[in-house]
Amino acid sequence: REVARGVSSTLDAAHAIAAVDAMSALLRHSDSDPPSPPLQPPAPLSFEHTRPFLHAWFEREAEQREVARDELHRLSGWSYLSTAEFRSLVADAVHRLNPPIRDGAFVYELGIGAGAVLKTISSLHRIRPAGCDFSPKAIQRASEIFPAHAAAFRVGDIALPLSSKGGCAARAGAYSHVLSFGSLAMYLTHSEMAVALRNVAKLASAGGSVAVTHFIEADGEPKGTIVAPISRQRLRQLASAAGLTNISFHPMKYQGDRFMMTARGPRVDKSGWAGGPSPHTLPPRPTR
Repeated sequence: REVARGVSSTLDAAHAIAAVDAMSALLRHSDSDPPSPPLQPPAPLSFEHTRPFLHAWFEREAEQREVARDELHRLSGWSYLSTAEFRSLVADAVHRLNPPIRDGAFVYELGIGAGAVLKTISSLHRIRPAGCDFSPKAIQRASEIFPAHAAAFRVGDIALPLSSKGGCAARAGAYSHVLSFGSLAMYLTHSEMAVALRNVAKLASAGGSVAVTHFIEADGEPKGTIVAPISRQRLRQLASAAGLTNISFHPMKYQGDRFMMTARGPRVDKSGWAGGPSPHTLPPRPTR
């Protein structure tokens, strides 16, 4: 509740609190819980309020130093899930990647938050993580969690082209696995999703695997603070136009009607930079 009080005065704080509290209540139950009476889902926050609200929310949560490293999901809007549920949710999503994550893989996440997803994956595989987020304090926290890879985490907006001012500067084609756990699907308009999916396709190595989670269709529940519900057909069109292949859709644990998308990166190898210095030490590319 303190999060909503810190939002710009243009935001209806009471509405923000109600939306988050109601969404948490809707999603709190695991698959094994007994059924409970259905709750009325909150109306999504209006788009013009979403960015200020989310920025203030994640900036404040990233500052919570009492949160243990195995509970980082509490700093990125997933506090309605227990640690075990969150780990199970991430593991189930990652299990759907094809090709799967192997030890030593380069893994990039758009909308990294405090690093909860990558931290969970790193407990399953020895990875070389990287990512971006529009919250500077979240990036600072993720860098503390992965000090050896701190240079690979950057402040950037996933809805901007990679090489544009304010975008997620990263090397094109450098990542065998590219993820967005909630951010792309929940907080962007369709036109912004199109840009972000092009970023995903550019970041992925040739034939690399992609997972984007937490989409919902117009008649699905709970919508919570999702900005733009999208049909599977429309999402497939956007993903295909971005250059992704082998597109599939899957249900998600503990998430009601929300679903995720897996795909493969473009088959064409990409060279050069998508913007900014490389976050990892990679062999130099020949110059012309």
